[in-house]
Amino acid sequence: MVLAGPTGEKMKARRMSALLLALMVFSVSAFSEGIRIGIGQEFASVIAPENGQLKGELSAAYNCVINGSGYRFEFVVLPLARLINELRVGNVDVGLPLVHDPSRDGFATFGDTVFASSYLRVSLPANSTQLDGRDVRYAYIRGFAGKTMLKDLEGPIFEVSEWDQALEMLRRQRVDYVLITEKTFGAMTADSDEQFVVESVRDLDVAFYVSNTAPELLHAMNAANARCRD
Repeated sequence: MVLAGPTGEKMKARRMSALLLALMVFSVSAFSEGIRIGIGQEFASVIAPENGQLKGELSAAYNCVINGSGYRFEFVVLPLARLINELRVGNVDVGLPLVHDPSRDGFATFGDTVFASSYLRVSLPANSTQLDGRDVRYAYIRGFAGKTMLKDLEGPIFEVSEWDQALEMLRRQRVDYVLITEKTFGAMTADSDEQFVVESVRDLDVAFYVSNTAPELLHAMNAANARCRD
């Protein structure tokens, strides 16, 4: 007895159903995949995780981007320099809040602008040091992208692990200037009546870096960012 096999149309329908099912499975798995988002601990005054979301002055924009990306996520808080290294070796998928630094482009891609800010050069009113002097002393956070502004200066540079340390060195006149971002400095001095000389030295686009191993994630976060900014 000869059993009749499926017709050509039936076979085509089965292949199409199988293809659609595979695409659905891929889509669900891609967008349910968990990602690790590294937050620089030095920016805790403006952004930090709490109960699975971000809090602080910068949190609303980043929460919108992350929640709109379609991915599950977890946060890990790391010192900035370590965060950059963990992004380099693939232990975190996203790093924020960050600005563009060409030295990072080999292992991660800078996302579209989340908000605008600026670099500040902060000093004390009594400071009379010449900016182009050979002995001018700067302090900034370890891993800070703003150090690229100092490449032509010859004075000593101090890298610290906390922004508070940089400001304390300034107060004690161990450095002449602190390089710091506008948002961070504003949050740290909001309740203080201390007098500082504050100069805006460069405008910044602040966003996030995404590992070059995750191009789909970069696309999803940029798309979410565009929707958030509309």
